[in-house]
Amino acid sequence: MKFKWILFLSIFAIETNAQNQVLLTIDDQPVYKSEFEQIYWKNKKEKIATKEDLDEYINLFSNFKLKVKAAEELGLDTVEKFINELAGYRQQLEKPYLIDTSINEELIKEAYHRTVNEVNASHIMVKLDANPSPDDTLKAYNKIISIKKSLEEKDQSFEETAAEISEDPSAIDNKGNLGYFTAFKMLYSFEDVAYNTKIGEISNPVRTRYGYHLLKVNDIRAAKGRVKTAHIMIANSKDQTRKNVAQLKINEIHQQLLNGADFTSLAQEFSSDRNSAKKGGELGWIKSGGNYYKEFEDAVFGLENDNEISKPFKTPGGWHVVKRLAYEPIGELSSMRYELKNKIQKDSRSAKTKSSFINKLKREYDFKLKYKEDIFIDLFNSETDTLDLSKLKKANKVLFSFSDKKFTNMDFGIYLSKTVKNKATKSEKNSINKALKNYINFILIEYEKSQLEVKYPDFKALVKEYRDGILLFEISDQKIWTKAIKDTTGLREYYELNSEKWTWPLRARVEIFSSSQKEIINQAFELKKENKIASDSIVKLANSTSPLNLSFEKGILQVEDHDVLSNFKTSLGISDVKTIDDKSTFIFISELIEPSPKKLNEAEGLIVSDFQEYLETKWLEEMQQKHKIEVNFDVLYSIREKP
Repeated sequence: MKFKWILFLSIFAIETNAQNQVLLTIDDQPVYKSEFEQIYWKNKKEKIATKEDLDEYINLFSNFKLKVKAAEELGLDTVEKFINELAGYRQQLEKPYLIDTSINEELIKEAYHRTVNEVNASHIMVKLDANPSPDDTLKAYNKIISIKKSLEEKDQSFEETAAEISEDPSAIDNKGNLGYFTAFKMLYSFEDVAYNTKIGEISNPVRTRYGYHLLKVNDIRAAKGRVKTAHIMIANSKDQTRKNVAQLKINEIHQQLLNGADFTSLAQEFSSDRNSAKKGGELGWIKSGGNYYKEFEDAVFGLENDNEISKPFKTPGGWHVVKRLAYEPIGELSSMRYELKNKIQKDSRSAKTKSSFINKLKREYDFKLKYKEDIFIDLFNSETDTLDLSKLKKANKVLFSFSDKKFTNMDFGIYLSKTVKNKATKSEKNSINKALKNYINFILIEYEKSQLEVKYPDFKALVKEYRDGILLFEISDQKIWTKAIKDTTGLREYYELNSEKWTWPLRARVEIFSSSQKEIINQAFELKKENKIASDSIVKLANSTSPLNLSFEKGILQVEDHDVLSNFKTSLGISDVKTIDDKSTFIFISELIEPSPKKLNEAEGLIVSDFQEYLETKWLEEMQQKHKIEVNFDVLYSIREKP
């Protein structure tokens, strides 16, 4: 046994040492192989490292470390802006480490199951205010229990009861039927009951922030995926004498579509939904069990082929014709995992992962609680808004402990005085118990945050990467980016010394005529050749019947690599007519402008970019002379395969 233990320690030591090998030093400050590898492999698709690639990357890495060192020497890692920004990034990086991953995986699978299966449910609601009193809560609960008992005795149907007494205003019209819905469409507690109630059965009461509910599940079906759609809508007329006008108009539009009219053009011209009309009627992707009227969804998902157009149909909003643009079935779990994970984090179901994680921490850190609520209730005997902590008994007694941490009754008393109002919660044990739970959870989570670097080397490396990245940005902004913009004198000097780098190629003052109709282009060609009327007049004449007859472009254009000009000889005057991309085209060149240097204002963007590159090169050279850099190439070339 002793030998095995020694062997384990030896192997562990070898692996640790391998990771802690010094790759390079900057002024005798070590930089380890593990840091280089983390960044190197993160930016590499290949799984095998080559000598050439390592040589190139170590130079980039050395320059990166020099820049970070320069930022530290200027104290940029101590300024408030940096500290706050890093804290913000760290907060985001912490999240995956502060959940119970096993529970999270269960929730992902659950959410996927509910995404691929839609449930149709009806409900009866007894309303509650946002902050109800205990009496109001009890009254509402008793009422929903009474309704359930009545339904079980079959006095009347669920639908009739919903229409009659449900406090959901929509129940009068829909008799409590909410239609089909999937995961994340309802509050989680409501959704959970819906998916766990058998078809035809009535659930036990469920509490949401809106009140108490009874659910009846009507159907469960496979979700239909999503359709990218467009529509033309004609709103109903408010004038009762003209109530059929919308239907007549949509029928006329539908007939035009059947005769080959362009859907986009008709939507832009006639649709009452002006938001979608601007986009040719496009509504984007529509999911089944979404936020559209049942009639609308039925029509959209009833189309079997892309570009298929529906018959006219009516919704409460008016009359519609819809067009299917594309269809996507629901993806596999693997393709939706990231999306579902993000939705869970923003949803109330994430409380499950938090609760499970807290329990896990309690076990890991040997959490112990010695709590007597009576000593805290005594604090609520005053008539003031604040708690009287002088009345706290056994103030220094340990309330709870974990790991090597201890928290006293006074610690919690101070927290209680800041979070619970005296008058509002007098004699309410639940308020104290809730506050204690929140306090313990907060303390445990904050302690776990402080341990993340110790427990998870990958987290430590990630935080350092973000830290160095922020410093790199700040120092680069000071030394390169902003400096290049603000240093107008330096920029001009750089331009004057290197003006030959930025030159105009051969350009032409040109007019370009093109048409898909040979008759139109020939007429335009003859008119331009005669040179009796202006080009704008030629265009106006050609497009008198349609603005699409003749296309026209003019201006000073670069000849080289131009899509049109490259097909013609670069000479003054009118060209011959040529076919380019299924269109007949000719050009007229009135002036040729020979290559010449660009003025500073003509190429300022490019010049500033080149100036920034010059400043960076000069700055790096200065730092390389100032600091001693040594690379351990044996360690560098020991990197071979991606872990």
